Amino acid sequence: MRPASLRAKFLWGTVLVLALMMGAVAVVVDQRQHATIVGEVEQRGTVLARSLAAMSYGPLLLYNFTALEQNVARVAAETDVVYAVVLAADGRIAAHSRQPERVGEVFAPPPDHSTRDFAVPVLVGRQQWGTAHVGLSRQRMDAEILKTRIELGALTLAILLLGGGAAAVVARRIARPVRELAEGAAAIARGELIQRIEPSTSDEIGRLAAAFNHMAVQLFQQRTDLQEAHTELRRQFEELADLKSYADSILGSMPNGIVTVDLDGRVVTLNPAAELLTGYFGGEVAGRYCTEVFAHTPEISDLLMETLASRAPIANLALTLRRRNGGSVPIEFSSTPLKGGEGKDLGVIGVLRDLTLVRRLESDLRRSDRLAALGSLAAGLAHEIKNPLTSLVTFSRHLERRFDDVQFRRKFQSVVPRELERINVIVERLLELARPTRLSFTLVRPPDLLERALELYANQLETKQIEVRREYARDVPPIQADPEALYRAFVNLVANALDAMSPGGRLTLRARWADGHDALLAARRRAADRGVRVEVEDTGCGIAPAAREQIFHPFYTTRESGTGLGLAIAHKVVQDHGGTISFRSTEGRGTTFTVLLPLIPDPPAGAELEAPEP
Repeated sequence: MRPASLRAKFLWGTVLVLALMMGAVAVVVDQRQHATIVGEVEQRGTVLARSLAAMSYGPLLLYNFTALEQNVARVAAETDVVYAVVLAADGRIAAHSRQPERVGEVFAPPPDHSTRDFAVPVLVGRQQWGTAHVGLSRQRMDAEILKTRIELGALTLAILLLGGGAAAVVARRIARPVRELAEGAAAIARGELIQRIEPSTSDEIGRLAAAFNHMAVQLFQQRTDLQEAHTELRRQFEELADLKSYADSILGSMPNGIVTVDLDGRVVTLNPAAELLTGYFGGEVAGRYCTEVFAHTPEISDLLMETLASRAPIANLALTLRRRNGGSVPIEFSSTPLKGGEGKDLGVIGVLRDLTLVRRLESDLRRSDRLAALGSLAAGLAHEIKNPLTSLVTFSRHLERRFDDVQFRRKFQSVVPRELERINVIVERLLELARPTRLSFTLVRPPDLLERALELYANQLETKQIEVRREYARDVPPIQADPEALYRAFVNLVANALDAMSPGGRLTLRARWADGHDALLAARRRAADRGVRVEVEDTGCGIAPAAREQIFHPFYTTRESGTGLGLAIAHKVVQDHGGTISFRSTEGRGTTFTVLLPLIPDPPAGAELEAPEP
């Protein structure tokens, strides 16, 4: 089948556009004319019905049926009015212009569609006393609409004929130069770049011919330039290949593991260090989702996807990487968005730093710290026990010589048991610090334990007139903890605060979510990574800067009567629950101790767990 020529396409296209345009215009005009005619009929019918209702107001009140018949006859005399009816309050006909014999019957508008019924209620106050009905004929309205449509159709046909003739003339003028341009373009496509077309006119077709001639010259020149550019690109490609090889060598030589993830969360590359840490080969995991590759360590995939979603870097998180063979490696993980040219997002880079050597050095350092602490503990223990032992030795030396002295025996019975009990208390608290704690976990609400601690010191609070403020969040959750151990820790913190305050001070107790300041981050964390923050704040004298390094050390105290074991025991209890304790203090203004406790504890090594008794 021979394809249609440009001339025919232009002609038929013009006719089609005109037909569509005129059809749209005809539809719009018809709809608006139809709406106008219908609106006029609706308005006229409504006005007549309202006029009849207004005229029937008085006769209905006076039951003047003669006047009602005159009113409906007057309205029925109007043009296109088929009937006029007035109904009484019960819906029966009071007056009918065409069928007076139906007076007293129930009125129903005629079922045919040639008449349009208009009804207006006759109101007396707010009560409907009757109804006025007027029926208008639709014949004249339909005739007007049909006339409008015939005129629109005739106008559309005339415009199509005139437009088609004009399009045929223009198409013949355009087709010949375009055909010459097509033949020249075909020659250029065959490689014959030396082509020229003589412009016959100065209009767009002539300018198109001139542009074609210019294009032919430019194509010839650009082919020469492309051959030169091809040679240059080949040289640059070889340089880029060398640069990529150099970058791959850098990644391969880095001691830290590097993993890259695309925008869909799929692993793109693993460098050799990352392959050694994870146990996977780069080609083996390429294209797989990071949640699948790091299924044994979901924290890494969670952090990669979080960085991918928030476009915010995450730095230096300590994690335990579980390898493919079942082993585990302590690592430090960081992630940052991967940007391309012009800041385009490409994915995420994750950096895995092996902390095995660092953990070994930290273990050695902790061992050294424990030895140093043991020396301090021994010195403190010797100092604390020395005073009661001095008293015991003194009494033992004079016991044989002064045994018959009644006053000496009375003093002996008072001092010796007291000093022995003091030694016993020191040893018991020291054992509480030294031996592994047997913890019995159950659900505990921290505010309840704080209230118990306040009850213990109720008399002291009243005596010193200490104001107590409670700032407990309503949504603070219960946690898994040993209630008695945690209660002892809170008691020591409250006692420490009371001892630091003078009469008239203020004690503030707080309990809330540990990560409540960042709801989005809290929602993404696992339950084991979330916790509760408890704060004990006083308005006491504060802690001197020189004493802050030793505040949790055993036997360190600033009070003459204290043993210095309260804060050390509180520190150990919090650590046994997998939490942390810290403080901030300003001299002369007060101190705030902060305890962070996880919802599900991960006790440190050495703590013994015990199931709660049924």
